[in-house]
Amino acid sequence: MTDGPPPRHLHPVEPPPDDGQPYGRQPPQDLAAEQSCLGAMLINTDAITQVTAVLYPSDYYRPSHEQIHDAIVALHHRGDPVDMVTVGAELERRGELQRIGGAPYLHTLASGVPIAANASYYAAIVRDKARLRTLVDDGTKLTNLGYAGDIDKAEKFLGDAVDHITETAMRFGTTSGTTSTGLHDLSWILTGQAPTAAPPVYCVRTDGHALFYSGKVNGIFGDPECGKTWVAQTAGVQALNAGGTFAMIDVDHNGADHTAARMLLLGAHIDDLANPEKFRYYEPEDADQLRAAVTDITTRAPDVVVIDSLGEVLPMLNVKSVDNDEITDALRLVCTPIAVAGSCVITIDHLPKSAEARVTGYAIGGTAKKRIMRGSYIRAEARTQPAPGQIGRITLRIEKDTTGELRKVTPGGYAGTFVLDSTQPHVTTYEITREDMPTNPDGSFRPTGLMERVSRFIEDNDQCTFTDIKEAITAKDKWLRDAIQVLVVDGFVARIDGARRAKLHHSIAPYRETEDDRA
Repeated sequence: MTDGPPPRHLHPVEPPPDDGQPYGRQPPQDLAAEQSCLGAMLINTDAITQVTAVLYPSDYYRPSHEQIHDAIVALHHRGDPVDMVTVGAELERRGELQRIGGAPYLHTLASGVPIAANASYYAAIVRDKARLRTLVDDGTKLTNLGYAGDIDKAEKFLGDAVDHITETAMRFGTTSGTTSTGLHDLSWILTGQAPTAAPPVYCVRTDGHALFYSGKVNGIFGDPECGKTWVAQTAGVQALNAGGTFAMIDVDHNGADHTAARMLLLGAHIDDLANPEKFRYYEPEDADQLRAAVTDITTRAPDVVVIDSLGEVLPMLNVKSVDNDEITDALRLVCTPIAVAGSCVITIDHLPKSAEARVTGYAIGGTAKKRIMRGSYIRAEARTQPAPGQIGRITLRIEKDTTGELRKVTPGGYAGTFVLDSTQPHVTTYEITREDMPTNPDGSFRPTGLMERVSRFIEDNDQCTFTDIKEAITAKDKWLRDAIQVLVVDGFVARIDGARRAKLHHSIAPYRETEDDRA
């Protein structure tokens, strides 16, 4: 998966002729590593995946090697066999076979590779040489402009040069020593026209509004098996089906086959899942692999990136789940660079088990997890857990919305219900809807599930106080008070004055959600 073409060259230093004979000072390159990459791909299908995970086609120094690479990948994506004969036929169909040295050159590549299993190492050498060439190209062009003394031409190309250098830096991964101060331009105050905030883009509801923002760190959390991963993967499938790209870092090790099967059920196309330029699945085993995955993703900037889950990311980085400073540093390392590159980052996390911690409005661990969210932070609650042959219903509530664009179109904090219908064999449909949202006559959210729990408690504990209810039922104070108030207004519960101005609660009639016309 790439973020489009690799960094463009302003006026690149041209490579030598295809016979490999140098002229002048030769730019960085390693023809033996290039040949080993291609040879490994010709004799080992696994090597194709390894090489394409590291290289852009244009990273090769020899143009003929880029043409061979393109032919191999095209055959692989079509599901055709890859060997010297099929690649030769593909190149001949393209009119490129003689340009690369003919069929004998392909046999030379295949017979000359030292160890095909080392393809990823050969690819890393080729990639690093390409990175160095971009520096040579940038420096050469800028130096020549300076010595030319043509200020008009220098001004014309300087903007492009700055953009190109920035893109080149991204190919080197996360950089340090930045000179940026984080200063923002507030000149818009003089005009009164504030910058327009972009609305969420991914996980589109039936009303046309979406849940998760591009270019920001978003999150979804909930109990195990409540459907939160289904929701996050839906965003990735929507990106793929719109012609975009998707990457998933699976630290929970759910498995590539399991993940692909789920995404096919959600409507992803087989060709997209099999194409590493469209979908990339990472399953890091340790901190080094995790950091390498983040660097690769940041360089490619896919449209959607799902990280499953933060509960496993932190221990992999040897971070304590209750140390907010360590959590902040870890999440800035893993999440922030990807979001800055423009991706919609969706983290997955778990609710704590203790009743006291569950009402805090953030996932298990330190509060830094909630602070790092700069997009939307969604809490998932399974009303009916997703399962084969059933209809799963997951209630989605907004715990945080930094930009405010989601809350603007979502009054009451109820973001919607994710409905996953698996009743038909081999077919799963889904939608995110707000149509089933229970409301009061004034249009406010009607917490029917919580109302029933409160009603049942009052029925069993006559003349209980709010403190009694709070100790027995896990929910935020505001939600509890809203539920009690609706029960009182609708005539299910009465408030009685008690000693020392206490308010006691008495059941007039039992409330049941299934009997509520507004539910």
